[in-house]
Amino acid sequence: MPHYARHLEHHTIVNPFPGIAKLEAALGHKVVNRLGANESLARPDSPLLAQWGEALAELARLYPDPYALALRERAAQLHGVEPSQVLFDSGADSLILLALRLRCNAGDAVVCSAGTYPAFRYFAEGVGARILEVPYRPHGIGLRPDLARLCEVAQAERAVALYLANPDNPTGHYWSAADIQALRQQLPSSTLLILDEAYVDFCTEPQDAPPAGALPNTLRLRTLSKAYGLAGLRVGFALAPADIIAKADQIRPQYALSGLAQHAARLVLDDPDYSRQLVQATLQLRDKLDAALRARDLTVLPSHTNFVAVLYPNAAAAEDIQRRLLADGIAVHRPPHPALRHLLRVTAQPSALSSKVLDALAGH
Repeated sequence: MPHYARHLEHHTIVNPFPGIAKLEAALGHKVVNRLGANESLARPDSPLLAQWGEALAELARLYPDPYALALRERAAQLHGVEPSQVLFDSGADSLILLALRLRCNAGDAVVCSAGTYPAFRYFAEGVGARILEVPYRPHGIGLRPDLARLCEVAQAERAVALYLANPDNPTGHYWSAADIQALRQQLPSSTLLILDEAYVDFCTEPQDAPPAGALPNTLRLRTLSKAYGLAGLRVGFALAPADIIAKADQIRPQYALSGLAQHAARLVLDDPDYSRQLVQATLQLRDKLDAALRARDLTVLPSHTNFVAVLYPNAAAAEDIQRRLLADGIAVHRPPHPALRHLLRVTAQPSALSSKVLDALAGH
């Protein structure tokens, strides 16, 4: 049975505004006049009409479905789970915060890799968690999370949550489904595994298929930012056992996912060719970028994502390269964590293949 923060463990919070979609389901028919939501008048002089057209302007005017029920059903079909095992929110970052609010009391231990996606630490600090970091382990020319040590620390410290990005950000390393399932089995049953799969859509080889379905006491995070082109609309969803989803729904900001975002998400999820082609084009660019950087004698980490990571001899060398690029108006990412400041992360975009960028990354 999952454990929750003390104030949530034996308390059910009822949403006072469940939305029109749930009301219609309870009634068994459509609501044709929305006179209870205090929405604004539809005006012909709305400045949105000229830019967006009537349909999008109307979506902006009306409150959205707080539970994104249509999206839950669509995502459930795509991932072989029940709609009750899916939850949508405004991006994977919001889902990380939701997971921590769901599980953490001030002072509780949480575990992650030292230098992994920094939003986890950022939100963990905000809820007063005690953050325990495990260094990455060398693996060939690259780096990878130390699953054995992460598990040991979680066990020893009775951690309430363990965060793992898979594929990892910023190293690009990917653990197989068998590795993830073994980690879940070895973790204490009371430890929530926050499995951030933001880049898993780029793992297209059959042997890289992620675990199927909802895993016990695990919140699997997905995003439509990377493989569906909706980063600006902030759409993410979680897969988890139904009881965890139900409890998370009790503390989630209900109107966080706008009507525009829900509409766009339905469009891209209903067009499988769009994402498939976007992913394939991205992988081709990433492989070209990887080869071009290696041809310049740079150390490039193997990647299962839409970016490549370049390792430099030390933090000073990476910082110098980054500063030179910034002076030319080119932004690449250098992780803020002291353990990974010798790394630069470069997104697979056409402009990354320009001689100007490639030569700068090589220090020329």
